[in-house]
Amino acid sequence: MVRVLLMVYSWLLLIMGIMGVIPGINLGTEPAWHALLKIILGILGIWASMGKKQAT
Repeated sequence: MVRVLLMVYSWLLLIMGIMGVIPGINLGTEPAWHALLKIILGILGIWASMGKKQAT
């Protein structure tokens, strides 16, 4: 359940970061470094959620 939530949140973060970097889209106002940080954290979250499954 936590992996699914991490995956969904990470994808949303990645999409928001990409939309913040594109100059023609005026859906939000944020600094470029903030959008790049969202992209990096989104990619890291997706990578972490696709990691090796733990034995319970």
